[in-house]
Amino acid sequence: SPIHMKDKLKKTPDEVVEIAVKAVTFARSLGCVDVEFSPEDAGRSDPEFLYRILGEVIKVGATTLNIPDTTGWNMPWEFGDLIRDLRENVEGAENVVFSTHCQNDLGLSTANSLSGALNGARQLECTINGIGERAGNASLEEICMSLALKGDTHFSGGPGTGRLYTSLNPVHITPTSKMVSEYTGMACQPHKAIVGANAFQHESGIHQDGMIKNKSTYEIMSPESIGLM
Repeated sequence: SPIHMKDKLKKTPDEVVEIAVKAVTFARSLGCVDVEFSPEDAGRSDPEFLYRILGEVIKVGATTLNIPDTTGWNMPWEFGDLIRDLRENVEGAENVVFSTHCQNDLGLSTANSLSGALNGARQLECTINGIGERAGNASLEEICMSLALKGDTHFSGGPGTGRLYTSLNPVHITPTSKMVSEYTGMACQPHKAIVGANAFQHESGIHQDGMIKNKSTYEIMSPESIGLM
């Protein structure tokens, strides 16, 4: 973004492109066959500059383009449009994998990641329990279960079949979440989606009545499906 180039890097756009090209060239010279390039703060960057720098790093061997919403600034429709526009305007885009890396400053990291997937991103960077800088990153468990429940039916319109999936086994979500909380000392908030302590608790009488009659009235996934036994 302009603010990063001017105030943090103190480099001109031409200098930034030159540094990026040299970095990717060096990575390829070491024998790396999959080189990921990530233009920090892409969510606030000039699209024309992104088209330029991404096209240049593709020429020298970048194979994955990771597009970060570094400050959590974008709305889901903005971020999805960005991924689509990059795929349509970057030279050589058809030969690389587009990735997302979304921060959660406005609570939209998962939504932005999924919007990126809808528009052609095929790698979604995320973290267990959503841990990360400041307000955290896109949550692995939220993305995993969103695609497990809707990946087959709600992602048409993008490239390919429009049927998205992960290789994750959701039954490991709960034990992994607990392990990360224990090792990091970062407890999940009780109302955290999927893995929070309250995620499968039902307090209201009308909810309890529905659960007794048919659990599907209030649960779109079962506790067992995410390893909560």
